[in-house]
Amino acid sequence: MRHVHLCDPQLQGTGGHYLNHDAQLVRELQQRGLPVTIYARRGCTVTCEGLTPEQVFSHDIFQEAASDAQVWAIENFNTINQAFLGDLLQINPERFTSDDLVYFPNLLQNQLYAVALWLGRLPAERRPAVAIMLRYLNHAMDYVQARANKDMIALYYRYAARALYAVQPRTVICADTRELALAYQKIMALPVLELPNPMDVSALLASAPARTPSVRPTIVYQGHTSALRGMHFLPEIIEHCAKLQPRPRFVIQIQSREAALSQLGPTLEKLERQAGDDVRLVTGALNAPEYFALLHEADIVLLPYSPTFYGHGSSGVFTEAASVGKVIVVSPGTVPARQGREFNLGVVAATKWTPVAMAEAVALALRDLPALQARAIASAPHFRSDQCARVLWDKLFSVVQIVSKPRTSQAAA
Repeated sequence: MRHVHLCDPQLQGTGGHYLNHDAQLVRELQQRGLPVTIYARRGCTVTCEGLTPEQVFSHDIFQEAASDAQVWAIENFNTINQAFLGDLLQINPERFTSDDLVYFPNLLQNQLYAVALWLGRLPAERRPAVAIMLRYLNHAMDYVQARANKDMIALYYRYAARALYAVQPRTVICADTRELALAYQKIMALPVLELPNPMDVSALLASAPARTPSVRPTIVYQGHTSALRGMHFLPEIIEHCAKLQPRPRFVIQIQSREAALSQLGPTLEKLERQAGDDVRLVTGALNAPEYFALLHEADIVLLPYSPTFYGHGSSGVFTEAASVGKVIVVSPGTVPARQGREFNLGVVAATKWTPVAMAEAVALALRDLPALQARAIASAPHFRSDQCARVLWDKLFSVVQIVSKPRTSQAAA
């Protein structure tokens, strides 16, 4: 491998999970002595492990361009792929060689086809190997299920991925959960590599002071503002937990008040009425020290996430909380619930995805808190060693090496 090009259209100015994720990938590459270039969104204001990202990408990957409710999937696919192609064409093609790897850690079908078109415009002898991480089974989301012709999204994934393989056989399609890998493999009829979802918590582990046990445990909800994360359950969960003795305190991050008002206005109003000694609201995006300080406060991390999405998708908040040995309450039928069982983490899964069932799971976690905390701390090192950048690059480079062999060598093998 001569050079790794990390292309993340979600890396912008607020840092958070995208910056944390990209930084540890870069750090591992630097430790291996591999040069790396980062390409981020226009207006990016962050540095990453001493590197200043090149500002290339113009849109969020979830942005839509459709105006017709019947053909919205077609409009998005064509318009957004063309815009993404225009962004990629701004990169000097002479910097790429066939010994390079271009890694996209966050893409949808609306960018996937653009990568195929872009590679097709590079001279064949200079086309780098390419790896693309698919993190979101977006056509399974609740809001998409209500739309006309929603099944076209799966077809677009298949069409774009197969076009990409046609122009560059040295392509690796990846997913960061077993469930996603199986789903996309079925959709595309192509191999999909399962990789970890690394979230580096070394800074928190190194700097976190010893916590003094509190008479009243603290339950933390943090991360992106979204109904997919069960934010609309919180007021009712808080009401049910008010009956517990001792009564827990809740700390709730509202990362985007604007998003909360537009999507979850009644929920935000209820939370603001509940705010006081028992409920603390933290408004706005947090930098890494602030985010980890909030995570450090938690006796329990609450993740009432939708099984529709998180039955396939990974969660950065879960990965970080499990990596530092936190007790976590999760929804049933989700990747966090499955990983909690497999790694013997301090995880309690609710019986149903309802506010009442989530509150009951909180009560169960509080009742068994000392034992759960001991299990969470004991299991965290194994979980961290599995969900790390070293494992990600080891697996990816190994597969890139296999697909880069001459076809005669692969046939003989």
